[in-house]
Amino acid sequence: MDSNSQHGARLILVRHAKSDYPWGVVDHDRPLNEWGRRDAPALGAWLDTHINWEDGHPPVVRISTARRAQLTWGLAHTHLSERWDAVDVDDEARIYEASVTTLIDVIGSVPPDTHTLMLVGHNPGLADVVLALCRADEMRATATAKFPTSAVAVLESDLPLALAITQNRGFRVVDFAVPRG
Repeated sequence: MDSNSQHGARLILVRHAKSDYPWGVVDHDRPLNEWGRRDAPALGAWLDTHINWEDGHPPVVRISTARRAQLTWGLAHTHLSERWDAVDVDDEARIYEASVTTLIDVIGSVPPDTHTLMLVGHNPGLADVVLALCRADEMRATATAKFPTSAVAVLESDLPLALAITQNRGFRVVDFAVPRG
């Protein structure tokens, strides 16, 4: 499915690639393991192929400050085309170990004219956002049954982003993928 939002808002939730568990390294500083370093570029290729913004509004990207999320975005970015150079990318410390309420606050804190927002973060928070913001259907069930590393859930609403997050089930899952390298 080509995930293009012609009207309203689009929210893209990306779970970091598979991380390593080196002894003595605190959770926030864990790097990617071999699988994660393999899958993150495939994630970038998937995003480049499936996420378009023909309306002239490139995505806003907010990335957890955790090392594994930062490395995921860095490796994914190597497989994104030049059009992604126009994307507004910032680190967001609140995404790390965030509750669904905090993630919704992060979503609500982006500029009001944001059409597409991508969060690169962690589970269970990302799956909880899908449960909180999306109407119940088969795609939501698929996305929340298991939200593995390198997973991408694309949510859309006919409403503007700020309004969609305040509405009960204002989004629907339009795509869910787990790119692997």
